[in-house]
Amino acid sequence: MPGLLDYLSEKYQPNKVQEINERLVELSSLFEISQILNSSLELDRVLNNILLIPMGRLMISRGVILLKKNDCFEPRLWKGISGKLEKKSIRVGEFPPGEEVLILPGQSNDKFVNLQNFVKSHKLHIVFPIKSQERLIGLAIFGKKLNRIPFNAEEIDFLRSLINLSATAVENALQVDEIRSINLQLDQKIQQLKTLFDIARGLSATLDSDKIIKLLTYALMGQMLVNQYAVVLFGKQHWQRTECKGFTRDTLEALTPDILTAGEIENAMFANDFPRAKVRKRLSNLKAEVFIPLRHQNQMIGYILLGKKITGMEYTENDLEFLTTLVSQAVISLENARLFRETLEKQRIEQELEVAKNIQKKLLPREIPRTEKYDFWGVNIPSKEVGGDYFDIIPISQDRYALAIGDVSGKSVPASLLMANLQAGLRTIVKEDIPLPHLVNRLNFLIYQNTDLDKYITFFIGILDIRTDKLQYLNAGHNPPLYIDREGKVQQLEEGGIILGMMPEFSYRTGTVQFKPNDLLLCYTDGVNEALNPEEEEFGEERLKTLVTRFRHLPVRELADKIVQELRAFSRGAEQADDITLLVSRRHK
Repeated sequence: MPGLLDYLSEKYQPNKVQEINERLVELSSLFEISQILNSSLELDRVLNNILLIPMGRLMISRGVILLKKNDCFEPRLWKGISGKLEKKSIRVGEFPPGEEVLILPGQSNDKFVNLQNFVKSHKLHIVFPIKSQERLIGLAIFGKKLNRIPFNAEEIDFLRSLINLSATAVENALQVDEIRSINLQLDQKIQQLKTLFDIARGLSATLDSDKIIKLLTYALMGQMLVNQYAVVLFGKQHWQRTECKGFTRDTLEALTPDILTAGEIENAMFANDFPRAKVRKRLSNLKAEVFIPLRHQNQMIGYILLGKKITGMEYTENDLEFLTTLVSQAVISLENARLFRETLEKQRIEQELEVAKNIQKKLLPREIPRTEKYDFWGVNIPSKEVGGDYFDIIPISQDRYALAIGDVSGKSVPASLLMANLQAGLRTIVKEDIPLPHLVNRLNFLIYQNTDLDKYITFFIGILDIRTDKLQYLNAGHNPPLYIDREGKVQQLEEGGIILGMMPEFSYRTGTVQFKPNDLLLCYTDGVNEALNPEEEEFGEERLKTLVTRFRHLPVRELADKIVQELRAFSRGAEQADDITLLVSRRHK
């Protein structure tokens, strides 16, 4: 059995015995190292041992651990290298099958140019792939030994064995690290949800927009740890209000037009990702880190800017997601507050209009005077809740009556207030029994003093003496009333002057008509002749003349109703654009 004899003779050679002893020591050492590596699931502790054990045993000057992330390798731990490597990442090609060790420099491989440059720039020397189940998970890179003696075969075998033994520990630690990261993210999500719930409860508890913005800014400062922020809300003029710290109103106001034309931005984003380069540059100059749109029903109603965190930490995608949700809740609360304000304002206006409507009704004649020789009737139909038309029949004495009609410029409450001034002034002055031109002059001066130039009144007044059947009238820019005699002949009463309120003084002229039995006087405002149908055709004065002439024999009330009926038939449901007012007078004896 020569093979066995050879084996025994070699086995007991002194140098072989020493080699075996060294191997046993090395195996024992590797076993202890394996126990150390696998005794912890802390990734940094495992990686720290991978570097420190060989660096201490072989007197290696420096070392780096790179871990694979997506298609790149990123430094995770390093020793003996000055400076920071966190933001450096390198792309490394696939290691050929069976290639356990890559020594650099010395070998040149086009696949590993990036890795070679990294090794050279940090004065490293030798690279070992960290593989788990034939899957590359990292790289262990060491520098030269302090004594400058090249690595021998046994030292390389030791390093290779150490790295192979550490692969499982690294894989396990990575999995634990990932689980902890996921748990941390879940904890953060739970905390964020709790925070969002608390903030949402606070936001929904108030309908005061100022308080909502305050709560929002407190939430932003507290959750993101920032002391530089801006909350900008748009109004009808694209600028309503702002709440800011660390930004100035002037810079924000200058920035707003560019943001409005930047297109649709749905969610919170990093400021340096803003779609328009001009805005990106401005945001950078302002040192804004995050841009958050305030959107409601696909419309941007404002935006938020956040500066850097006071902790120095970077914003994360998770932060952006949280901010988007938080701001969405704030927008809902702001819209609820706006709708609430609008509802209150609408109710207030409706109440005011109702009061004004009741007052206006009281300004019109409560009862139509009755005489033996004359019949009177008036109709007022406002286009809005409150109108600006006016008519009146005022007994001056037993035999004299003032017949008046007016149209105040504008609509609604302002017009009704001016109409109230006219009515009060007329009823006061008409009792003084002064000449008609003087009466109208005083009314004109009263209106001129109490209104702006864009407010005026067209006005017609006639003083009827039922003893003499004479009507003295004055037309101040009003639609000429129609005087129709019993034969159907129509006369327009135009004598007078300019509208009230345009000039402080004017020389008005008067005209006179003599009433005969069955003669008719129709006073009206422009809501009658300017009534429109769906084709936007006006009712017109000629149609009105024809209508009144045709039905002039009807009682005054029935004639007024007939005119209103014809106007509604003509308009065929078109919106009434102006007040409709009629004042009809007839001598029946």
